Amino acid sequence: MIQRQSKSLSFRPFLQVTARKFGDASDVTYEIFGGDMPERLSRAVRSLLLPGQHLDEQNLRMGNRVLVELNNLMANINMSRPRSINLLEWTRHLVVQASSCGVYGNYHPLLNPKVEQAFWKWQEYLPMHLAGFDPLGKGYQHRQVVYDAYIEYCRNLPEDGSELARVHKRIMQDSGVDELDYAKQASLFTFAVFANTSVTLYWTIWELFSRPSVLSEVRKELETHAIQRTEDRTGEFTLDLAALKSKCPILLSVFQETQRTRHVNASFRKVMTDTVLDDKYLLKAGNFLQLPGHPVHCDTSLWGPDAREFNPYRFVPTRKKQVETLQPNSFVAWGLPPFLCPARQFAAAEILIATALLAIRADLLPRCGKWDPSPALNYTESSTLLNPEKDLRVDVRSREMWTGTWSLRMGESIGRIPLVSG
Repeated sequence: MIQRQSKSLSFRPFLQVTARKFGDASDVTYEIFGGDMPERLSRAVRSLLLPGQHLDEQNLRMGNRVLVELNNLMANINMSRPRSINLLEWTRHLVVQASSCGVYGNYHPLLNPKVEQAFWKWQEYLPMHLAGFDPLGKGYQHRQVVYDAYIEYCRNLPEDGSELARVHKRIMQDSGVDELDYAKQASLFTFAVFANTSVTLYWTIWELFSRPSVLSEVRKELETHAIQRTEDRTGEFTLDLAALKSKCPILLSVFQETQRTRHVNASFRKVMTDTVLDDKYLLKAGNFLQLPGHPVHCDTSLWGPDAREFNPYRFVPTRKKQVETLQPNSFVAWGLPPFLCPARQFAAAEILIATALLAIRADLLPRCGKWDPSPALNYTESSTLLNPEKDLRVDVRSREMWTGTWSLRMGESIGRIPLVSG
């Protein structure tokens, strides 16, 4: 019902607000965001993030950086000599580095640890900045560190960056956005990817590793379908992304069930013209409509009597009939049509690659000795899934039979990851 009113109930005005509040848009750039530029940019972005050559190239750079981070994590550890990490801190670092490599190339603007740290500090101030409140200016100081890195990077985009980054620059500058404002807006381009993918990866790892029997099944399907080792068993392994996407349904189900049960973000629309919904409800122009996701994902009429429970097998083929008969607005973790997250295939690939490599190569155990069944959550930050209130300290041990040299085989992205949202 709401999807059919996409012109009268629009997400577009929020892009203009974001450009000003988070991207420090000048008056000229602000007006440009109020025109047709966001729609033209959105069409180009959606096209470049569809399965095909450009997404393949992004995924390859991203996946190779995930491998680097996993190799760094697993270096010089074994079952008797673990490494202790803060899990959320690690997933954040991995996502920032891997996503940035995918979009901006190997010499991306967040390589410097100080810039990466400033980004996460800036995130803490986003609700205040949306309200125009930061009396001491600390959040703006962190933001400026990120801006400066993007200003330097955006002067000359490197050749190993993505077509997505090049088209983003071309459309904005052809629309009249100057060099400085373009660089500031570029700092927002992967904004949601960093914040939302990292916490989703954190909870996907948490949900999987806290269920040993499910973890065992995921490892089995990875070993059977998605991982090849050299015949002479010399310790060379390859993760096949095409098989990971299509032949590991339990892992994909755990990921999507994590989204379903932990998604809290609401979708927003501005009422552009007086609109009547269902011949009953009058929405007056100028008001805002909030569409919370959590009640939808807990609705027993949509998801059955176990809607409030975590079922790791909910999205596997045995439940295919139920999944196929879901209404289009039953799963809203990626937003609501027609404003679905355009990067969902890229983000999902990153989460699946990272979780698969960690599952097959490592054992994780909280330092406290067990997985807390109901960890406290942080309600102050703005992301689609709530971050934990306290980071989880875990010991990482290597699985000796999977120690060796790892590579990725990307194949061709002729098929999508079979997400509920497409």
